[in-house]
Amino acid sequence: MKTYSLIALCALVTFASCSKDGADGKTVLTRTTKEAAGANCTYGGTKFETGVDANNNGTLEDNEVTTTQTNYVCSGAGAIYSNWIDVNVTANSTPYVGEGSYDYKQTLPATAITADVVNKGTILMYYKNYAGFVVPVDVDDIFGIRDTDGAGYYFNFTGGFIFKANYLAFLVDVDATSDATAMNANGSAVRYVIIPGNAGGRSIAELKKLPYSEVAKLYNIED
Repeated sequence: MKTYSLIALCALVTFASCSKDGADGKTVLTRTTKEAAGANCTYGGTKFETGVDANNNGTLEDNEVTTTQTNYVCSGAGAIYSNWIDVNVTANSTPYVGEGSYDYKQTLPATAITADVVNKGTILMYYKNYAGFVVPVDVDDIFGIRDTDGAGYYFNFTGGFIFKANYLAFLVDVDATSDATAMNANGSAVRYVIIPGNAGGRSIAELKKLPYSEVAKLYNIED
């Protein structure tokens, strides 16, 4: 199988958000850099780092990076995949078209989702629950997912996701008695797999039916 390089799929850019969530209202910045093949990404990939612009110079410097929030999007053998990203959903107060039926959402690093991926490829998403079990998340909220919060209480939700070029969001819908933020601190995580167009001799429908372990084996995805 052909290995796709993130160099061709990702524009390595540094950008500042308009968020004022940092200390004393300072701007939170994000930077992306190429990640060489190694412990974090076997086949190489892209590193996403965030932190507060403490000196207000518009550049995220090494001593400003919040290392616990660093994420990677890695190249696999014929696929690109994120690391396991801790769930951190918030109320979906400003939904995009297609997100309005969901109560909560979490935007994820998405520079690897190019127009070519949208038109010719596919994206698979998985949810790893409190106990470490992995279940698929569909684009539409078809399947119910059960998890346990930090106090050991069960809750149920339906998960989905939506994407376009350079945008990806994990979506959560709950009933009136549930609070999806319970999953934010229970150790749950999400991962997405981008298949640029080469499905390894399998149709997209077949890939969606495969358990996560088989998809991981097929594309050399490491945990």
